[in-house]
Amino acid sequence: MRTTDLRVRRAIRAVAEGRPVVVTADTEREGAGYLVFAADAATPNILAFTVRHTSGLVRVALPLSECARLDLPPMCSADPDGSHAAAQRVAVDAGGNGTGISATDRARTIAALASEHAQPGDFRRPGHVIPVQANADGVLGSPGAVEAAVDLARLSGRRQAAGLCEIVSRNHPATIACGTEPVEFALEHGLATVSIGELVAYRRRTERQVVRLAETVLPTGCGTHRVIGFRDVHGGAEHLVLVIGSVGSGEPVPLHVHVECLTGDVFGSTVCHCGAELDSAVATMSAQGGGVIVYLRPPGSLRACGLPRPDHSPSPDLLSDTVAWILRDLGVYSLRLADDAPGYGLVMFGALRQNRTAA
Repeated sequence: MRTTDLRVRRAIRAVAEGRPVVVTADTEREGAGYLVFAADAATPNILAFTVRHTSGLVRVALPLSECARLDLPPMCSADPDGSHAAAQRVAVDAGGNGTGISATDRARTIAALASEHAQPGDFRRPGHVIPVQANADGVLGSPGAVEAAVDLARLSGRRQAAGLCEIVSRNHPATIACGTEPVEFALEHGLATVSIGELVAYRRRTERQVVRLAETVLPTGCGTHRVIGFRDVHGGAEHLVLVIGSVGSGEPVPLHVHVECLTGDVFGSTVCHCGAELDSAVATMSAQGGGVIVYLRPPGSLRACGLPRPDHSPSPDLLSDTVAWILRDLGVYSLRLADDAPGYGLVMFGALRQNRTAA
């Protein structure tokens, strides 16, 4: 098992057991560290520890459905500067005695926000705990600390609600811990640590990333072959697979991975070799009587070689994970890669091997 997977699973286990963990952001605030814990496991001791070692601005990450159910309105209606301010909800306190600011009061508020029995009337507004809405796809939709917190709570089998707060630097107490400090803090206090990037990779390897849309038999200039359409579970990009002959018999299957290029594939542009490579792969595999061609359409803007526009080349790791899940759906685990992209092939084989291990 990969070392990164071990770190993710240790963090999941710790959250399941009601213990806090340290989550590090790969790019956010230059690697800022967050103390994260399941909201339904909040206790005065955990809150006291959190307040002592963090900024003290404790938030509770919640899915949109819970924000709506508990009538938690946004602090502001717009997010013009991209700061995710619109995701912040009006701060609340659990109703009852107390000022709401103590560790005991905030622990009760956080646990109440996680309760499936909680009602909007159970909270006073404004308060001392800030709910914040997480992206519906978690770190696969928005790789942030809020999404990582909710994902860890969900993966641990607890309610989808998690407390989080930025860890303060020991060396520079007026700033937030970054760089190696969050990991050093975790080691000092015996806490599991995981990065957002590791959680993203783990989810992409262990959770299905594509679904079948349709299947048909398509006559082509090189014969009649089976065609299967797929859609990404997250992002909605659609892909096409041309299956030539039979696959899944255990014999190595010739594979050609092609990333969509409108100018080359459709208009025959000579600026690139995309269209020629695709035509050659179809002709070669048809002549050999077997093979799989995966035609990928990356999410986002149109990909077309030769157009004067910024380069939006898709991540090889992201595409290789997508191809690995498509091949798993087809029952293909033994490949003979086409000769036109040996570098991509190494990434592809690695992703397929990891995907099969995670099955």
